[in-house]
Amino acid sequence: MRVAVVGGSDAGIEAARRCRELAPEVDVTVLVADGYPNLSICGLPYWHSREVKRWQDLAHRTVDDLEATGMRLLLEHRVTGLDLGSQTLQFTHRGGAGGLSFDRLVLATGAEPVRPPIDGLTDLGPSDGVHLLHTMSEAFELEATLGEAAVRSDPVAVVVGAGYVGMEMAEAMTTRGVRVVVQEQLPQVLPRTLDPSLASDVQAHLRERGVDVRCGVRVRALRRGADMEGTRLRVELEDEVLSADLVLVATGVRPATELAVAA
Repeated sequence: MRVAVVGGSDAGIEAARRCRELAPEVDVTVLVADGYPNLSICGLPYWHSREVKRWQDLAHRTVDDLEATGMRLLLEHRVTGLDLGSQTLQFTHRGGAGGLSFDRLVLATGAEPVRPPIDGLTDLGPSDGVHLLHTMSEAFELEATLGEAAVRSDPVAVVVGAGYVGMEMAEAMTTRGVRVVVQEQLPQVLPRTLDPSLASDVQAHLRERGVDVRCGVRVRALRRGADMEGTRLRVELEDEVLSADLVLVATGVRPATELAVAA
């Protein structure tokens, strides 16, 4: 039997490991969209804060550990389509394309970051200092911008969203010497996690640590060129305009269902 697993995070890897444990004769192939399987993405902020010294330490298991179970790992293989009738899938790999047949299929595609409807967001990216943080590749891009910002005079980062990632990155960037402004559209930080009284204590603690917390305010637009040199970002809120060296959009995730829906 041939089992194909789409997705190399915890769910996909554990499914593949369990298949091999229960039926060692089964041919199990895991297709991973990037080159970082079984990585603890929850720990990314702590790599940025330097509490985790090496990004490799975020991996639950090495590639060698995973392959030692008998599974086959196809790294940097992004699945682009499924044909359930013929039991095949299509993928791209480093500019090329290919396919794979299967008898059983496990979809473990996880989630993807939400991109809020902020004017200008789709026109800006990591090279402009505007970041998401959900993958190791995005962490490398963010680290490059953070390293550049940290050596400037009075660097400022605006974090859009006060959920887990926003809070953890506010801490990490403060630790790195960057002044942080946290913007949350809802009335409190950690709005889906804490009751208002505890959230108020968290906000007070953040402010004691030098974090500028602004709740109940929406970001209307992001623009390049908030200074004469065009090196800073212009963050337009409902009632004021901020200048920033870095913007992190951390407004949550949604299930990555496109592949399944298309099938």
